[in-house]
Amino acid sequence: MSLVAAPLLAAPFPAAGAGVPLATAPGAVGFFEDLLPFLLNGFGLGAIFAFIALGYTMVYGIIKLINFAHGEFFMFGAYVGYFCLRDLELERVALPGPLPIVLDFLVALTAAAFAAGLLAVLTERLAYRPVRKAGRIAALLTAVGVSLLLQNVAMRLWGAQARAFPDPKAWSRVADLPEVARDDWHRDVAFHTDAGAEILEPRVEVAAGTRVDPALREALAARGVDHVYRTVTLDRDALQAFVLLALLLWAPLLWWLVKRTRMGKAMRAVSEDPDAARLMGIPLDRVVAATFFLGAFVAGVGGVAYIATYGKVFPLVGFLPGLKAFVAAVIGGIGSIPGAILGGLILGVTEMVLPFLLQRLAGWEEAFAWKDAIAFAFLILVLVVRPTGLFGRATREKV
Repeated sequence: MSLVAAPLLAAPFPAAGAGVPLATAPGAVGFFEDLLPFLLNGFGLGAIFAFIALGYTMVYGIIKLINFAHGEFFMFGAYVGYFCLRDLELERVALPGPLPIVLDFLVALTAAAFAAGLLAVLTERLAYRPVRKAGRIAALLTAVGVSLLLQNVAMRLWGAQARAFPDPKAWSRVADLPEVARDDWHRDVAFHTDAGAEILEPRVEVAAGTRVDPALREALAARGVDHVYRTVTLDRDALQAFVLLALLLWAPLLWWLVKRTRMGKAMRAVSEDPDAARLMGIPLDRVVAATFFLGAFVAGVGGVAYIATYGKVFPLVGFLPGLKAFVAAVIGGIGSIPGAILGGLILGVTEMVLPFLLQRLAGWEEAFAWKDAIAFAFLILVLVVRPTGLFGRATREKV
């Protein structure tokens, strides 16, 4: 890091005039203070791209298939995580501090990851396995068809409208509220009629500053309210830091799975020569299914991280992030796990920082409106300079 930073800090700031050190140039501190949030956002977004790109690169490395339905596995995981966060109400578990919210997120992440993995295994078994030997064009068209099918199934199941990310809730027993409420507490109250119909009454409100005397507690109890909650606003920077930390923890685990476990060795053998691996007794179908599951598993984690950070889930939420994750996999060298991780981080930082630099230094006011085009232009530039990507290897194919 110091080898890169030292020349940079010694260089003159462009607007400060020649010979003026950057650290003392007018406006230099403000420039870097403005740049820092974009850099951090870039790493957070890049970590999400890396989670998705891992699935692309693993599947391609095993069976040379570009799975364009991978973004829909990401979308499915995002929906499962959304419903877990909205409906399970695990925040009501009697644990101290923020632990109930942490538990709720961990359960949502786990459920989303397993659901996306199981959908990938089912898709591989029903759609990809029958056309595995039919050639790459047939497999590629199948992947595009599966992508469109899953998008339309999601629209029929959950509607085309975007759903807002459910804010976490901090619950408290009414009996535990202080004599004067310090926060806004509320609860929707539903009653059931004799016919079984549910009637939702107006929300119970205990506003900040309200005196919670015995009469109010008895009135709430008479309405069936024993717990109330306040919404918790999650800090976006903290969420992105969590995603980046999860990637840093997952990367060595994935390396260990691929390099040190029996299944990982089987994956590498199938990647080198599927026919020879089958002759050596390696169950090819099981290895491919495990690869799909593992790739979609991390995509499901990325799906929950994405909706928690950017706030909405809808049937097409996986299309553009999935496409950009494919770009990240190509930049890193598709088929390379370290390349997918590095490519995702590079693409995320480029997408956030480059428009900022173009806007600040070049005066291009609409730079952020072009950030998607900039990302794909960056892909073209990388392919022109290094067609195999950063970690890719040129291979010869027999025709």
